[in-house]
Amino acid sequence: IGNPNLEAERGKELEVGIDAGFLTDRVGIELTYYRKKTVNEILSREVSPSIGYPSQPTPQYFNAGAVLNQGIELLARARPYASGPVSVDLTFNVATNSNKILSLLPGVTSVSPGTFLQHHVGYPVGSWFARRVVSAELDAVGNPINVLCDDGNGGTVACGSAPNVYLGRTLPSVEGGFSPTLTLWGRVRLFGLLDFKTGYKKLDGNTRVRCTIFIRCLENFRPLEGDPIRVAEIRLGGIPDFYINDASFLKLREVSVSYTLPNTWTRAMGANRASVSLAGRNLYTWTRYPGLEPEAMFLGGSRGGNFSAWEQADLPQLAQWIVTVSVGY
Repeated sequence: IGNPNLEAERGKELEVGIDAGFLTDRVGIELTYYRKKTVNEILSREVSPSIGYPSQPTPQYFNAGAVLNQGIELLARARPYASGPVSVDLTFNVATNSNKILSLLPGVTSVSPGTFLQHHVGYPVGSWFARRVVSAELDAVGNPINVLCDDGNGGTVACGSAPNVYLGRTLPSVEGGFSPTLTLWGRVRLFGLLDFKTGYKKLDGNTRVRCTIFIRCLENFRPLEGDPIRVAEIRLGGIPDFYINDASFLKLREVSVSYTLPNTWTRAMGANRASVSLAGRNLYTWTRYPGLEPEAMFLGGSRGGNFSAWEQADLPQLAQWIVTVSVGY
């Protein structure tokens, strides 16, 4: 069921940038700053099934009051070495984004697009919000006692009356990549690509299911060996702070070598050009994220649509080795 009152978004954007080359264009830089304020931003929210809207999996879209987005985009390239048959090219790109909800509906400061998610005035779109345990103790048999939660104002309060507090963004605030290329004799090309994302958190749904639904975590069986705060969050059920984790990562996305065949060889085949390449993709990931895959997204059930950062029931990306033969006629 749609929203008959949905209107088009309207925005004002400022964008400035530079594009410059130096040393006979062996060094180049492209830098852009943008700032965009959108009025009637289209966001999603959960609504009660009792009024005719399905809460799972389709939310209702609505117009927010205003959202501010700003950031920079940088592309830097250089050829630090080029002599005879050897040349080296380096490329680095990075993009930042900060966004903030300035207003929602009249008299409304927050709405939920999905479980543990909120569009909240003053915070990024689709942020994590939930209770957070800040102190706890265990009794002689491992039951949590004296459990206190964050009161949202720098203090503590009993968890039964604790508010949902901001836990982090669901979308990266910084992402980028670095790619070196080595060319030999104009025919052999060695290429690598590293990329990264940081400044956001992901919900480890596998740990959530294992610890709070199937009750199969260490803390469920031997709580005295665990962290009292984590034991308390697991026992209290609806406190997800321990499985909403920093999902920053650096990936060795690709390594490849390619060889362009000499013209005499291609002419013998009746072709204009030919090359052969070997590429490895998704070869290694550096991350402190404790789940299976920091890039996975689980959209089943009430998970917040495009703002969901759940990782559950997904496998890590497979490493791939690809051989390619290309012939042009």
